[in-house]
Amino acid sequence: MLKKEVLVYFAGKIIPAGVNLAIIILAVRFLGEAEYGKYALVFYAMMLLGTLSFGWIQQGILRFLSAYPSEQILVINRFFFLTLISSAAAVIIGALLCFFYFRLSWPDTLVIITYLFIYNNFLFHLTLNQAKGKPARYAMLEGTYTLLFLLFFTLLVLVFHQHLFIVLFIAMAMGLVATELMRIAILPGGKAGIDHANLYFQSGFTKRIFNFGFPITLWLFLSYLLNISDRFIIKEFTGYDDVGAYAAVKDFIIKISTFSTMPILLAYHPMIVSRWNNNQKEEAMSLIREGLKYCLLIALAAFIVFMVFQNLFYSRILHIQVARQWLVSATLIGSAFLWQAAMLLHKPLELLLKPRLMLVAIVVALVVNALANIVFVPIFGYPAAAVISLVSVSAYIIIIFAFLFRSRKKGII
Repeated sequence: MLKKEVLVYFAGKIIPAGVNLAIIILAVRFLGEAEYGKYALVFYAMMLLGTLSFGWIQQGILRFLSAYPSEQILVINRFFFLTLISSAAAVIIGALLCFFYFRLSWPDTLVIITYLFIYNNFLFHLTLNQAKGKPARYAMLEGTYTLLFLLFFTLLVLVFHQHLFIVLFIAMAMGLVATELMRIAILPGGKAGIDHANLYFQSGFTKRIFNFGFPITLWLFLSYLLNISDRFIIKEFTGYDDVGAYAAVKDFIIKISTFSTMPILLAYHPMIVSRWNNNQKEEAMSLIREGLKYCLLIALAAFIVFMVFQNLFYSRILHIQVARQWLVSATLIGSAFLWQAAMLLHKPLELLLKPRLMLVAIVVALVVNALANIVFVPIFGYPAAAVISLVSVSAYIIIIFAFLFRSRKKGII
């Protein structure tokens, strides 16, 4: 049953992965590097807000929904109320960021915060399907949204000749609205039992969910910030053109690394947890090492293929010029795949329930990343950011290794 669910999730990710890669290519080609750079920064900022506002609720749904089998509808309504309140706070912060930091117009700001609010609601229903063990419905909703996003974006660019960054947010918002209408009107049980007359705040429940979910959410927020903070520094020192070129290359490589290693992470995680919970720690560690070997083999294959065809990719597909492209390509591939490997490497700390050690490692890596970018990007431009990305991920892995070595010396693992 588990293998079947993994295959369904994996198959369901094929369409979103393909669409995301296509969007990067089409956006850079039709909107230009500067507009793609502006979109990338605004999008990353909204995703950071989304992680903070909904991440802890998402973790709570995955952990506690099944713990209330006789009160599931009541609990779903409580989670939905928290989603609405937290998303409203994210919208206010998002509006301030758009208007005062990115200096966007109010119409553009309205589109972006509308997208943020609807996206959090969309994630709520995706997470419910995941928690209820409905991978097919999860995959269908996600696949429908990404295909509609691509369709609306293509229409806006090719038919209505819109070539500003905001068309991406308009297309995403339209795709989300259409998908949500389909969920409500067509899918059996699509409303998930939500009763808008039964939404209210329950302090004990909220405190329990927050205390469990927020430490995990904080790590996810910082890890996401580690991967995107360099774009904001590039923007401050060089401008949106360089952000667009750098973000296009890094986003593409990250999408490839995530999609290609996801089957390993999905397949090995439950086996590792099962061995660990049965006090078979050596077997669990052996599975981690085995998974790491597969990740590194995939990384090597991707490195060879990408480096051989990088000229064709940059010139014929993206239509961009990449400064010091060999250095940029090699270091970004290295950092992207090492980060995926780190998801397996720090599993023992997760299983030992030591999230604080993971937070220490990510904070150190983030500080290294930020300080190095502030010093070297003004001198060497965005190629320095690519090298620093590899250095900061390596710093995270080295610190995790140190914590694991100390735990092994103590006989904990």
